[in-house]
Amino acid sequence: MYKGKKIGVSIPAYNEEKLIGRTLEEIPNYVDKIYVCDDCSKDKTSEIVMEFIKKDPRIELIKHSVNTGVGGAIIDCWKKGIIDKMDILAVMAGDNQMDPKYLPDLLDPIVDGIADYTKGNRLLKGYLGKMSKWRQFGNFLLNLLNKIASGYWDIDDPQNGYVAISSNALSKINLDTLYKRYAFENDLMIKANVVDGITMKNIPLEIRYNIGEQSKIKYGNFIYDTSLFLLKSFLWRINQKYIKKGNLLGFSYLIGTISFFLIPFIFIWNNITPYIISGILIFILSCIIESYKTRGDN
Repeated sequence: MYKGKKIGVSIPAYNEEKLIGRTLEEIPNYVDKIYVCDDCSKDKTSEIVMEFIKKDPRIELIKHSVNTGVGGAIIDCWKKGIIDKMDILAVMAGDNQMDPKYLPDLLDPIVDGIADYTKGNRLLKGYLGKMSKWRQFGNFLLNLLNKIASGYWDIDDPQNGYVAISSNALSKINLDTLYKRYAFENDLMIKANVVDGITMKNIPLEIRYNIGEQSKIKYGNFIYDTSLFLLKSFLWRINQKYIKKGNLLGFSYLIGTISFFLIPFIFIWNNITPYIISGILIFILSCIIESYKTRGDN
């Protein structure tokens, strides 16, 4: 237990035979349960986990016969944690990149009632400065798009998977509707924003690199797929949170979004230019209003 709270750690693992052992060895003693989901690995990930189970009864192995993606693995760990009545569920990847020394930093705001959901932020630790200019631009763009799509304007580093969330908050979200692959982090934020009463907090931390891990993300496909996903999810969010409730912010967002799609028609009908510019300005104003509202709520 940690400060009177039962803690579960969820570990999604796909072909992590090199680092899963080191990850399990470093899980702090105050963690009550460790859920490892082998997402249909082709290596000896499960065999290594089974050996650790013999000496650490906190560990439970969940095996997938079909690869569901990192989100699918985390969701199954969370479902088991909820059944086991864990108070808080954290995520630590099976590649040992997530340093356990930061776990209390993620847990404390939830234990203290300051937040329901905490997310690591590498950018506050100087990580951005280590990137190439091109990656810095891509990170800035993805960060901005995620703020617009999710409505959490005070949260940065959306792809950071080192998170903790209360079981109470998870119970408010339909886990089966969450995106199962690499946009899982974005989708969780979007779904959490629509639910009233789930507060988020960024936690500065560092991620360990060059320890033998191998990225499984194909960045070209990831950027395209995630951007398209964020657009669709943004429209879903403003409909659920604002338009269905008759809130004018949702309609102003919608007008602005339509204006962006009409930009190519400027070259055909010049007389629509002032309307498109007006729509874009309405969109920007909507972003400013929602960002101030978000900071005021938190």
